[in-house]
Amino acid sequence: MKIGVGNLLLSISYLIDIAQGRKEHAPKVTYISLQIAKQLQVEKGEIKKIYYASFLHDIGITVSDNNFYASHLDIQLAKKHCLLGYEFVRKLPLDEEISEIIKYHHDFYNGSGAFGYDYRVLPLASQIINLADQIDISMNWSKPYYLQVDDLKEWVGKNKGILFNPFIVDAFLDITDKDKFWLDLYNPQLRQIILGLLPDDEVYFNIQTMLKFSEAIALLIDNKSKFTHLHSQGLSEVVFEIAKIMGLDDETSYKLKIAGYLHDLGKMVVPNEILNKEGKLTKEEFYIIKSHPYYTKLILDQIPVFKGEISNWAGNHHERVNRSGYPEKLGKDELSLLDRVVGICDVYQALIEDRPYRKGLGQKEALSIIYDMVKNELFLEEEFELLKRAVV
Repeated sequence: MKIGVGNLLLSISYLIDIAQGRKEHAPKVTYISLQIAKQLQVEKGEIKKIYYASFLHDIGITVSDNNFYASHLDIQLAKKHCLLGYEFVRKLPLDEEISEIIKYHHDFYNGSGAFGYDYRVLPLASQIINLADQIDISMNWSKPYYLQVDDLKEWVGKNKGILFNPFIVDAFLDITDKDKFWLDLYNPQLRQIILGLLPDDEVYFNIQTMLKFSEAIALLIDNKSKFTHLHSQGLSEVVFEIAKIMGLDDETSYKLKIAGYLHDLGKMVVPNEILNKEGKLTKEEFYIIKSHPYYTKLILDQIPVFKGEISNWAGNHHERVNRSGYPEKLGKDELSLLDRVVGICDVYQALIEDRPYRKGLGQKEALSIIYDMVKNELFLEEEFELLKRAVV
């Protein structure tokens, strides 16, 4: 199993943008940053770091659940999301410098930014992403670029040597004269264009590295709520135990564990106030919650080696054999045993954990409730017996 990091981060960034309500922010910042770096003739190793850091530069906003624009305009919120992004990304199996680049992407040339550092100590990559970030939030993408570009260039020029590094400003102003630069940014296929800019020495994860990456993503998702802070970790351990009971080969077992870590990936689009609500959910809130497995599968399907196995096992965890589940209302004939294993383990893990409206149940009571679900044809005896063997 071999996973390209560029494709992986591009897919994750799509979910980040949905969660923040800002269409194509990460790919636009990535594209602008890469074009500036190319114009500056930055060496290949640094371009690769810029490529990866740009995708994840705002992941701290998803962690904090703050408003996108406030997180860019309020210096304290900017500092908060930079620090949260730094702390999260340094847990990933990536070059340490990538987290440093993210940490300082809201610091300005003259030292007036989030941490108060100026150009003498800021990484060049952070300064490039900073300008690209400011360009994207300054543009009105619903209007043609040629009606805005002159004002944009004037604003950037006025802040040369103040907010922005003069060399970076000159590089940006040079590329703004190219129509292709703007047409690419307005292109609905921008993500595919960016994939075509993958570094020649792209980093690839093997299955063990992917497990570490998935565990870090799971912690990010679960920490959105104090009631689920170990949910995906616990689920992944139970499904991995079932894989061993079933005698699955190592690769399939590890894939199932990855599915366990990532099954709630779509919860990144669910606001924290809904995840942490102690009272009954409104109809609208319930439908928002119900969308999360849809987004889980949507994102994982974009990663070629995940499509069809990991994406199904993770994305189908709320489907039921009697077609009462969601979001696709799949039935017995459309759900594999491993789809159902992740689903039944998700129910078990949820039952034994504290929730806003109740304390966690004991093992015996949780299994009793799940057996009632089997009798009501939500699950089959086969996966129930595997669960029982794994947890008793």
